[in-house]
Amino acid sequence: STAGWPRRKVFSTLITSAVLALTYRTYRSFTSVSSYLRKYEYLQNAINIMVPKTAIERIISPVESHRLDELKRVHLPHGNFFFGPHSHSVGIPENETLEHSWTPTQEKILNDEEIDIERERARCASYDFDFPNSTAPKRRRIFLGALIAGDSIEVLKAVGTEAYNIFHTVSYIESNVTTNLTPKRWRFLEDERPSQKLHLLYQLFGPKTKVSVDYYITSREKTGDTVLHEKLQKEGITNRWRINGMRPDDVAIIGDADETFTRDFLRALQICDVPQFRKNQSCHSPKLIASTLVMESSSECITKGRRWYHPDTILGECVDLIGNTTLHPSALREWSKNDKNEAASAGLIKAQSSKHGSRLRGYGKGGNYSLYEADGRYPLWTAEDIRTESGGRQFVMKDNSPTGYHFHNFFTSAHEIHFKYFSYSHSSKEAMSTPLWEMADDLDLGVRCAKGEHRADDDIESFDNATGKFRPIYYLNEEVRRMRHLTWQNIVREEEGKYARNAQSSTIDELTNGINEVLENKEQEDEGPVHENFSNSDWDSSKSVVMGLASGYGLNVYEQFVGSLRATGYPGHIILGISKDAGPDVLQYLKKHNVTVHEIEKADVCTYNGTIGDKGDPVDMKRWHCPKAYPDYKITWARFLFYRDWLNDCPLCTDGVILTDVRDAFFQRDPFTTAVKLNQQHPLMLFEEIPALDNTHWLTDFPVMSCRNYKVGTTRVLCSGSIMGSREGIFDYLKAMATEFDYWKTRDNCRIDMPGDDQSIHNYLFYAKKLKNAVSIPHRTGPIHVVGYQAARIYENATKEAQDRGIELNNVGDFYVKDKKWQEWLPQKFDLIDPSTGLIVNLNGEPSAQVHQVDRFGSLNRQWINKMTEKDWPYNSHR
Repeated sequence: STAGWPRRKVFSTLITSAVLALTYRTYRSFTSVSSYLRKYEYLQNAINIMVPKTAIERIISPVESHRLDELKRVHLPHGNFFFGPHSHSVGIPENETLEHSWTPTQEKILNDEEIDIERERARCASYDFDFPNSTAPKRRRIFLGALIAGDSIEVLKAVGTEAYNIFHTVSYIESNVTTNLTPKRWRFLEDERPSQKLHLLYQLFGPKTKVSVDYYITSREKTGDTVLHEKLQKEGITNRWRINGMRPDDVAIIGDADETFTRDFLRALQICDVPQFRKNQSCHSPKLIASTLVMESSSECITKGRRWYHPDTILGECVDLIGNTTLHPSALREWSKNDKNEAASAGLIKAQSSKHGSRLRGYGKGGNYSLYEADGRYPLWTAEDIRTESGGRQFVMKDNSPTGYHFHNFFTSAHEIHFKYFSYSHSSKEAMSTPLWEMADDLDLGVRCAKGEHRADDDIESFDNATGKFRPIYYLNEEVRRMRHLTWQNIVREEEGKYARNAQSSTIDELTNGINEVLENKEQEDEGPVHENFSNSDWDSSKSVVMGLASGYGLNVYEQFVGSLRATGYPGHIILGISKDAGPDVLQYLKKHNVTVHEIEKADVCTYNGTIGDKGDPVDMKRWHCPKAYPDYKITWARFLFYRDWLNDCPLCTDGVILTDVRDAFFQRDPFTTAVKLNQQHPLMLFEEIPALDNTHWLTDFPVMSCRNYKVGTTRVLCSGSIMGSREGIFDYLKAMATEFDYWKTRDNCRIDMPGDDQSIHNYLFYAKKLKNAVSIPHRTGPIHVVGYQAARIYENATKEAQDRGIELNNVGDFYVKDKKWQEWLPQKFDLIDPSTGLIVNLNGEPSAQVHQVDRFGSLNRQWINKMTEKDWPYNSHR
C-alpha cells in the first residue's frame, strides 16, 4: 500500500508504527485513560502525522477502555463522561436472569404498588405530612444517583430490595481511579457488553426501574484535595437524569451506594403532600434528610443510639440541568481549570464563571447567599450540593423510627477494608498494615460485635432489638442475616490470626503485595463500600455530644440553643438537665430534636453551708440552690458532677465533647466539624475572653488568693461556661474540678460564696498547671467565641446613643437596623458580624461555631434572634 510513496514518507510511517507499538505495550495495562490521551497528543504533535484520533486511541488504550469510543461522550473541563445503555434498552440473556428467593413476609411488604387511600393517609400522618386533596392521587417519579466502586453485591442487593420497583431511574457513576486518584480497574466495563456484573446490577431494583452505569475519566492531576474527585464525578448523575427524562415535578435522591431511605419513607415521598415538593420552590432549603440507622459490618451489629444523616432528596425543579435557570441562575463555584489543572483564585473563578465543584462563599456555600442576587430565588443544586450543602431538615417518624439505613463496611474480605481506608477520601497510609479494630471506632465496634464482647453500657443492638418500627427488607430473611454475620465473623477471625502471628512486622514488600492483591481482586464481587470513612484523628459529629444545664427556662431558650445547633446539621448527641416541672411545650420540642433530658430536682435541704462572702460577711444559704442528687454542692458546682455522670451514661459519645451554658449561647456552625477544619481537636480546650480582660479581675483574683494564696495575675481570662475536648480529656477535667470543689467546700477561707467562683477555680487549675493536656484557644480563633466583654461595651455605647436620642433602648430590638435590613443589626465599625447574614464571625471572617454570653448585647440583637428562630436559623451551615 506504500507503492509510489516518497521514501521519506515510508520511513516516517515505519517510525510512527514502531513508536505506536511501543506505546501500546507500555500503556496497555495502565488504568488512567486521561494519561494515555495526553500521551497521544504528545505523540501526534511530535511526529506531526495525520492519523484519526480514534484510531490512535484504539491502538494505545488499555483493553478495559477501548469500548468507550462507542458510548455517548460529554466533555467537561475536568474530564469526560461516557454514557452507556440503561437496563430497559438491553436484553438480559435467559441464563443470566435473576431469580429472587424472597420469603412470604418480604413478598407481602414488596407487593405495595396498589394505592390504598387509608393506608397512605396513615403513612403520611406518621411523618407529619398531609395527604393530598385528591380522590385519585398519583405517585411521584423518583430518580436515584450514587457513585459506585467496590461496593459489595450484597449491599447493592439490600438497597435494591428496599426500593424494588419504586425508582424510575438509578444512575451509578464509575471512575477508573479512587477518590484520591489511586488507579483501579473498571468494574462494570469489560470486553463483553454488557458484562454479567452489569446484567446482575440491572435486575436488582426491579423491572420498572431503569438502571445504568456510566463512566468518568478525570483530566486532573493528583493533588492534596481528596474529595474534589467525588464532587466532579457526581456531575455525571444529573446528566444521566436529564438523559432519562427527569422533569421538574420528579424527586431526586443522592446517596452513597450503601445508603437508602426506608421503603415506607420512599412511598411517603411519592404520594404525601410534602411541603418541599410543592411547585414553585425558592430552592433555598429544599432538602429532606434521612435519619439513618447504622449497621456496622453486619446486620446484627447496629450502632445503638446513632443516626446518620444521608441520603438526601429534593424536588426536580431545584436540580441542576433540570430546573429553570432563568428563575434560578447558576451559582459561582470554586473549581476552575488553570494552567496547573488546579482550582484557580476566587477572582479567576468569577471571571471564568466556573460551574464546577462546590459553591463559593456568598453563592450558597454553607447557606451563605450574600453575593447571590435572584429576587427571592436561589441556585439550582448539583448532585454534590444535594449531598453536602446546608438547606434542609432531617426527617424521622413520630415514634422515632429511622427513615434510612446505612450498610457500613459490608465487605467479604479484610483486604477490601484495608484498601478502602488506604485509597479513598480521608485515607491513611498505614491502613494496609493496621488491624481492623485499630483503624476506626466503627470497625472496633463491629469487631466486638462479631466476637460477642458486649459491655454493660453496650453501644451495640442486634437486628431484632434495634430501635424503630422497620427493618431492612433484605435482612428480614433470617438465613441471609445469619450468613452475613458468619462472613463478618470469619473476617475478624482471620484478621486476629494474622496479627497474632505477626503483630508488628509489616514490611514494604508485604504492603505492596497487599495492595496488588486488592487490585487484582477488583474483578470479584466481594468489594466493599467506598464513602463515609473518617480518619481516626478527626472528630465525628455523630459520635460527639453537647451538654448543658438548662433548668427553669422557657421554650424560647431551647429554640435558640437547640434549634440553632440542629440547624447547623449537627447530627450528634445533645444532653440537657432540665427542671422537673418543665412545660409540655418544652418536653415536646426537645423530643422532636432528639435531645436527651435529665430532670434536676432541688434538694429539700442544701447541705452546702456557706460561711463568708466576698466582703467577709456571713452568707445566707437560703439563696443558694443545691440539687437533690448532690446536696453538698451548690448548683453552679454540681453541674460539673452531672456532666461527668451524663457522659458516663453515653457510651456512644466517643468523640468531641462540649460543656456549655445554655441560656446565653447559640450556634452558627457544627462546632466539631469546625474544630476539625481548624485542626483544634485537643484533649482539653479552654477559651480565652477578649485580651482587654485579664485575671486581675476580682472574679478570679479575690477567690483564688483567699483560698490558694495564688496570684493568677495578668493572664488571659478563660471562660468556664464553654469547654471543649475529647471524651478522655473532658473526664480528666471533670475529675480535677470535682477534686478542687471538695477542697474549697471544706475550708472556711475558700468558701467565698458568690456566683461565678467555678470560673475562679477553672482559671486557677489551668494556670497552676493542674489540668492534664489542656490548651488555651486565643479569643475569636476557635470553635467557641466568648463575646461577653465586647458585647457589654457595645451595649453601653448604644445606651449612651439612645439616651442622646431620647430612646429607651430596652424597648427596641433593632436599634442599629437601617432600611429594614434586620441582618445588619450591628454597624460595621464594630467588625463583629457578617452584614449579609448577621452571623458573628471569628477574626478570619468565618462564622463562629458557638457564640457564648450573647445576652450581654441586651436588646440589640433581639430582633435578629427572633428572626433567625422564626426562620429556623437559615444562615447556619448544614454539613
